[in-house]
Amino acid sequence: RIYQKMLKLSIVIPAYNVEKYIANCIESCLRQDIPQNEYELVVINDGSSDGTMQIAQTYAAKYGNLRIVEQENAGLSVARNAGIAQARGEYIWFVDSDDTIKANVLGFLTKTAIDDHLDILCFDISPIAKGASAGIFPGQPEQSGRIFSGTDFITKVDMPPSACTAVFRTSFLKTNALKFTPGLLHEDFEFTPRAYCLAQRISYVNVCAYYYLVREESIMTAQSKRRQKASDMLRICDALYNFAKQHLTEGSEAHKAMTRKINFAFSQSLRNYSRDVFSLDEYRRKPYYPLDVSVEGERKWRLKYRLANLSLPLYLLIHKWVKR
Repeated sequence: RIYQKMLKLSIVIPAYNVEKYIANCIESCLRQDIPQNEYELVVINDGSSDGTMQIAQTYAAKYGNLRIVEQENAGLSVARNAGIAQARGEYIWFVDSDDTIKANVLGFLTKTAIDDHLDILCFDISPIAKGASAGIFPGQPEQSGRIFSGTDFITKVDMPPSACTAVFRTSFLKTNALKFTPGLLHEDFEFTPRAYCLAQRISYVNVCAYYYLVREESIMTAQSKRRQKASDMLRICDALYNFAKQHLTEGSEAHKAMTRKINFAFSQSLRNYSRDVFSLDEYRRKPYYPLDVSVEGERKWRLKYRLANLSLPLYLLIHKWVKR
């Protein structure tokens, strides 16, 4: 084994029943331009019942910088948190087991993060559907290479909420007790805004380093969990509201940026609303309702949220009609 010195990077790969995809993911993480003794792959086997574990073991037997951590099935958040605890690298990159990363990108990412003493380094993501590229996000070259404070960053760079589009300094995550909330759908949406805000030094580079696979199983799973999504999106609103109240100055640009994220999460909860979960009174009792429309830029969002403020039943009726 090759862990005598501090590694530059730990790639944390939670894996649950992904035998079709795990090999591609691991191989992409191995096709890199830094030596194996400078980074590690930590596969968190989240109680897989298919051939995922056997495939990972095959690679672990061949590559000394890949190790496997076993846990009973507990979900993505718990697996990522286990990765934080297990990481031996100066930085952590959360890579989902059905996705891939760009070849020979680790040299640039680790050098940039280390040389600039960054808490977080963000980059572009490209969704892949049926083998074809579906665009690059966020794609903001005018912000590339600048170093921000966290509160300034969230007002200037419109990052996707995925935790996979950044490398995080391990000590920064641990010092700030930054973890993923167990059992929460779309846990990234609650994690990344908090992490970005708390960073002292954070940067974005206009480099597409991550490829996100859009697959039918994921879409179907999301549809089957609509009730949980409605509930969990409100939990995310609560968490971001409480974070903003504690850490951000009301009326500041950072507070406005966080409010926009709360507004969006609120609308996503309504989009998946089911009276079987809770009544609309639950929405009306929230301290962030009525939504603060003044922080929104685009007219379509202001109109949408004004309608929600005017009448939640009317909002749901119109949304249902528009979806047809």
